[in-house]
Formats: sequence, C-alpha cells, structure tokens
Amino acid sequence: MAEYRCCLTDFFTECLQDGLRLAYVSSDGADAARADLANLSDLDRLLATGAVHVVSARDMYGAGGPVDPERVMASVAAATEQALTDGFRGLAVSADATELVGTPAHQDAFARCEFLVDRYMASHPLAALCGYGLELGNDTVAEFAVLHASGPSHEVPLQVFGCADGVIGLAGECDPVGVAALGRVLPRLRAADGGTLVVDVAGVEYVDHRLLLTLDRYARGNGIAVSLRSAPPFVARLMELLPVVSLQSATSGGQE
Repeated sequence: MAEYRCCLTDFFTECLQDGLRLAYVSSDGADAARADLANLSDLDRLLATGAVHVVSARDMYGAGGPVDPERVMASVAAATEQALTDGFRGLAVSADATELVGTPAHQDAFARCEFLVDRYMASHPLAALCGYGLELGNDTVAEFAVLHASGPSHEVPLQVFGCADGVIGLAGECDPVGVAALGRVLPRLRAADGGTLVVDVAGVEYVDHRLLLTLDRYARGNGIAVSLRSAPPFVARLMELLPVVSLQSATSGGQE
C-alpha cells in the first residue's frame, strides 16, 4: 500500500498540473482517503473547490460481487464529461483494486472493465491508475499489470489495451512473462464473439514467435481467426514458418 500511495501522489500531482479533476475511489471512508491523499499539496483547498473528489468504492464498483464492466464504464464516462462541464480538462481516477480481483470471477469482470476503460481513454481525456497488492500472487498481478496502454514509466515490458475502434492493442516488448500473461488475459477481454479478432501490433517493438504462437492458441481454442493489424512485413514470412493457421496479417483492422 505504501508503494501505491507514493505512485498515487506522483500520478495525481502530474494530472493536476495537466488541469484534470481527480477522483479517488476509496473503500475505507473519507478519513482514510484523506490519509492516502495527504501528500498532495493544498489538499483542503482541492477538496473544497471540487478539484479532488473522493468516491465510494461501493458507488463505483457495486456491493462486493464481480463488477459490472459496462456499468462502471458508464459511470467513468459520465464523471469525465462532468469534469469537462465543470471547466477541467478531463478526469484522473485511481483506486486500489486488490479487493476487486480476489477470485477468478472477479478477475474476469475487472479485466473486461480495464479493457473498456482503456478503449474509452484512447479518445477521451481520462487517465487512470490502479493498484494491485502482491498478495494476489505473481500471475494475477502480472495479468493486470499488462492491461494498460504504455505509460511514461514503462515498468511493464508488454502492454495490452483497448483501442478507440474496439480492437486489442499491444505495445512494448514480447518478454516471456508478458506473453504468458497475455495468454491468460485474452479470454477475459471478450473482444471477439466469433468471427475475427483484430490485434493491433503497431506498438510492439519486435513481433516474435512466442507472441504469434500465443495468439494462434487462443484463436484455435475459441474457433476464431486473429488478424494482426499494422504488422511489419517480416511477420508474414514468420507465419509461413510457424504452425499458426489461425493468424492472418492485415494493414487495417475491424471492429469489436
């Protein structure tokens, strides 16, 4: 939690400088929220002027069950629009999400929520920071760590995110841990209901065999095809050499 608070202060301070309203989602009440935000400069004034909002985790995410991704996304979008109406340049939201991903069912729902939020962020003035406790285990932490567009820290080599047109975007390096996390996270995104899943790889530094084999396994296991958008020319040759019959290369994508 201490590390999350440190990152939270840095994140919120930068977002304030960018003219964003801050929304801190807390499950522990107003006093605990103030303690978490104590390192923000001039906190009392920020709260009084509405530059900082403290939001109940129950109001944002519901009462303990798996989140409803579409409902959460609608709430975040409404809060972003309200921030713009109130004269801010957008919204920055943060929460410690550890309690929201304690079971596989919770993880499925929250991964989908993360994907929808990233997709919205691609074309709207929204920034987000989520914290995950190490007690969740290495695999779970790795899965949720990859579920974000690339940020300035580049702490996670591979990022998985929603593009504005609904397809899955990948960026960064195809390290073994990140590719393994991608394989576990893909079923939770529900980004294709039959037909073809489009994956944009424009931000991937080097498309290697591990990534292609992982996407092909997912495609074959779900009876779909995967189309790689913005793949470099050598990928087509690599696909010829690998047993990846469910993959195809494309220069443009499709819709979710």
